[in-house]
Amino acid sequence: MRRDTIRRRNNICGSVLFTSTLLACILCWAVGYYFAVGFPLTINSSDTPLWKVVCQSLTSKESAYLIGFILTIGGAFLLHRANYALGLIREKTLLPFLFYLLYVSTNLGFFPLKSNSLAVFCLILAIYELFTSYHNPESKSKAFNIAFVLGIGSLLWIQILWYLPLFWWGMYQLRSISGKTILSSFIGVISVYWFLLGWSVWQQNVTPFVEPFGELLDIKFSLVKNAGWIEWTGIGYAALLTAIASFNILTHEYDDNLRTRQFLSFLIALSVWSAFLFFLYDHTSEEFMGMACVPSAILVSHYFTVNKGKVVNWIFYGSILFYFTLISIQLWQNL
Repeated sequence: MRRDTIRRRNNICGSVLFTSTLLACILCWAVGYYFAVGFPLTINSSDTPLWKVVCQSLTSKESAYLIGFILTIGGAFLLHRANYALGLIREKTLLPFLFYLLYVSTNLGFFPLKSNSLAVFCLILAIYELFTSYHNPESKSKAFNIAFVLGIGSLLWIQILWYLPLFWWGMYQLRSISGKTILSSFIGVISVYWFLLGWSVWQQNVTPFVEPFGELLDIKFSLVKNAGWIEWTGIGYAALLTAIASFNILTHEYDDNLRTRQFLSFLIALSVWSAFLFFLYDHTSEEFMGMACVPSAILVSHYFTVNKGKVVNWIFYGSILFYFTLISIQLWQNL
């Protein structure tokens, strides 16, 4: 049997460590619930009308935390299944599930629910549709699906539409772009907002249709965010891990087949694009940080899976301990 067809389970994350980390993440949510971190849900002027309705409806702390936790677990599971189906990592591993859950569960800014919580699902589904369109310029349905799910996500968080140009670039890189696919992507977004326009006209109020688009142009570039040193430490460490993983992929690109290299290159671009938008939109930077967790979880998991050695193991175990230490400090400060 050839080496590149062998699938081994990564030993760096055994069942004991995975279970312990999962329980620790659940404990973080439980403590956050006890102290009502992030509740009641706040409404900002930049929020879409639908998200404002959601915030006004979720008056129960139990409901808000339950929905937020289910969406987090669901996003982690969907990311794991997408990775497994697409074979982004050469070995079978639960690390994408673990790292995404770890990122979200150790950041109080994500508790209990954000406007992009559903958009994360849409982003993962769009990535899956993009990657399955590999070398198929006639995949008009894939282009439509990508734009349609991003359009669905934009009903709660309009800024997700800025990811559509990146997906066009991804289709170009994967040789699945054509005039018909671009047209299909426009139709996908228009389909969502056509129904929204009809509902707005029926309600004799076009504000839900018009208002969100103004937020797309509400750009305020800032390199200094209103975050404390703990938040910046967590962001910086995640960025460092992602950069190390990306550098390792780019310098060892021939270890993976061409198809996987192109997939991973898109995820690197997705991380960079999310970081750029993080600084471009000062008022919704946490949401972009949440979106960046998706590609980062895959890239970092790829690094820890394919690289062996004591140093890598220590970085891995140290990273898990690092994030739980950070949230412990945050929770202590909120007592």
